[in-house]
Amino acid sequence: MPHSTDPRVLHYHDCADVGLALVTESRRQGFDWDYLSAQDVIPIRPANPLASKLLTARTLVRNNRRVAAAEIVHAHYAMVVPILRSIYMPKRPYFLTLHGTDIRTHWANPAMRPTVQACIDDAIKVYYTNLDTRENAETARADAEYMPAFVDPSRLAPWSQQSNRIIFLSRWEDNKGASANIELAAELTRLLPHVTLEGLDWGRYAPQARAAGVRLLPRMSHGDYARWVASGTIGIGQANPMLGVSEFEAMATGLPVAVLGSRIPRPDDGSVPPALEGTLSEVVEQIVLCLDDPAGYAAALNAKDWVLDHHLPGPYVEKLQAEYRSALSR
Repeated sequence: MPHSTDPRVLHYHDCADVGLALVTESRRQGFDWDYLSAQDVIPIRPANPLASKLLTARTLVRNNRRVAAAEIVHAHYAMVVPILRSIYMPKRPYFLTLHGTDIRTHWANPAMRPTVQACIDDAIKVYYTNLDTRENAETARADAEYMPAFVDPSRLAPWSQQSNRIIFLSRWEDNKGASANIELAAELTRLLPHVTLEGLDWGRYAPQARAAGVRLLPRMSHGDYARWVASGTIGIGQANPMLGVSEFEAMATGLPVAVLGSRIPRPDDGSVPPALEGTLSEVVEQIVLCLDDPAGYAAALNAKDWVLDHHLPGPYVEKLQAEYRSALSR
């Protein structure tokens, strides 16, 4: 239940819907946190110069009003903090979540580090969402804490276990391990000509994925995407040492997921996402076996329960509310 000293909180900008998940859950718990999406903070500008100026003015007025109404702001992504701290915005204490490129790439660039570091230094508290950025985040801010990306089970479809359909979950880009997954697709096409491989027609290397035997579908709404993923037999995750929302959502439906390589353990309990993983040959072998008994493999992995234990926002809303309250009292 809300407390009389609960601060007025605004989640400012967003990445991977982390802020949206927290705000949605906060309202379920009785806290009325406010929210400005990435599009709200940095809208796509129309080509017409006059229309662009009008949009800028409307955005500034609205966002100024929303920041002014807050007592604490939680910024998502370090590179939006300079906008939040500009002369046009009321000054509010802020929390900061580092979402990836800001700490992985921009902070690591000597030319940009002073700007990013200042955003980190001035925050009351700092979190990071990607396990591969832990070293950078803790170097930039020794007390930085891990806060994962979240899934919302209400937005997912139940796994329907349709046979012989392998779903590639990510777009075809370097940062998703596209080249490794294209190699995997080619090997699966060679060994399993009776199995349909599907992915999204999205990313620089989509043509190579098609050439490797993947049937590409147009980009779709989240609801359609969730239903498509739930119709698969096996999901293929990004070939990276950490997974993203797409993989966690797929696991949360009950779908068994295969991923090349190995994952970085979480800093809180040392666990890793339960997936079919290993070298190319090891993953292919497991996929072949899984196709014969997908429900059995899903039960053995028990990835759905792991995701629901580790990637729901509820416990983090409780923790954040206590920290917001503490910051306000100071």
